[in-house]
Amino acid sequence: MKITSLSVAIAVTGLVLAGCTKQETPPSTDTGAKPADAAATDLVKTVETAKAAGEKAVADASKQVQETAAAANAKVQELIDRAKNLITENKYQDASAVIQELTGYKLTPEQEKLVNGLKEEIHKALASKAAKDAAGNILGGKK
Repeated sequence: MKITSLSVAIAVTGLVLAGCTKQETPPSTDTGAKPADAAATDLVKTVETAKAAGEKAVADASKQVQETAAAANAKVQELIDRAKNLITENKYQDASAVIQELTGYKLTPEQEKLVNGLKEEIHKALASKAAKDAAGNILGGKK
């Protein structure tokens, strides 16, 4: 029992001494956390700003494309209307020239169908006129 009491006494003394000694706290790593947090916050702000700028650029480009397409579509419609009026006035050569101006534009399927119809109408009218002129020349109607 002497050994057990002695062991317990040594253990208690060791614990008391360990509890009484001043423990040094390890150096704080918190000093690096504030700059890292600030950098992360700045990075998030930069990303959000870049994202907003990118979204604005896409919206602006989309708007510009729509405006350009609308302007081109209006120009195409203007040329089609002018060709129709020239056909009505029996100015087939002029109408054909206007139709040729449309070759540089992207036409919708409806516009393409309409332009093809106008071309066919011009072709038929010019062929008919040529046939009448030829018949008139043969019969001596024109000198």
